Amino acid sequence: MRLLLSLLLAGATAVILAFLQSTTPSYAVLTGPIDTAGLQRDTVSSRAFSVKVDKIVRAKTISFTRYGQPAERQTDGSWLIVSVELQSKYETMTIQAAAIEGASGRLYRQTHRADGAPRLVSAKELQPGLPTTGILIFELPDDETRDMTLVVSRQPSPQLESEIRVRLDPGSIETRQHTEIANNGV
Repeated sequence: MRLLLSLLLAGATAVILAFLQSTTPSYAVLTGPIDTAGLQRDTVSSRAFSVKVDKIVRAKTISFTRYGQPAERQTDGSWLIVSVELQSKYETMTIQAAAIEGASGRLYRQTHRADGAPRLVSAKELQPGLPTTGILIFELPDDETRDMTLVVSRQPSPQLESEIRVRLDPGSIETRQHTEIANNGV
């Protein structure tokens, strides 16, 4: 009788432990980003900074002045230029990571093919309480542009840090064949 009771107790313990293990979130989930989500028309605020998307332009060709020389970039997909207003809440900071989550769920980080373009957010420091405007430039396949989310954070792969996700409205995207990026905007 004692042996049977011990086996039942060991079996029940194993079932409880298996249940607890299967319902416990993974380490990546526990230490992942602290997401704040919103829509394009809103100012989306996390505990560290806020983002407001002003304008989105999609183009096949972009041009800009890079270090005093004209530069032109073309793509088989689409260039996506996102004009944003950012504001830090408590400390001076930079935005080092921005990506577009496309219709398939893939992330497309800011392109380096447009480095040196005027008004890039990655070249700016955010000061507490002072709004800063700039642009983010992405290169992605055309089919990914029908359903997109802008993902912005202080650092790539943030752990226990703020990450803002802004759902982009496909109806508000301005489509052009050629876009010139200047000091006064797109």
